[in-house]
Amino acid sequence: MKKINSINYGHKIISSASICLIVVPVICYFLWSLTKQEQFQLFAIASLVLGFLILLFLFVLLKIELYQDKKIAEYFKANEKTRVALKNGFYECQTCGNTRIQQEQKSCIICGTKFKDWSDDDGSK
Repeated sequence: MKKINSINYGHKIISSASICLIVVPVICYFLWSLTKQEQFQLFAIASLVLGFLILLFLFVLLKIELYQDKKIAEYFKANEKTRVALKNGFYECQTCGNTRIQQEQKSCIICGTKFKDWSDDDGSK
């Protein structure tokens, strides 16, 4: 599943919902009060429904994003004292992000984390 990040689109969804919930109904109300045509009332109601649907969509996306963040945090918490092999031959500390850990190091020189099962990282020791 692709990671959802509302920083990229959240403000756009909120602004479109605000337009549908505030701006369009206010304009429709003023036009209705001037012309007394029922189409403006129907358009205002449709705009309100659309605005609420947009907010509901945003709420669902935020719930999914928070669930994904929780699962990612649980994963990194469970693998906090491990190191990950990188393509360049070094390892990365999962606690602090140091990417210059060498194969023979038992702990991180930046944060001091002692790696559990450090000899099982590549299967050669």
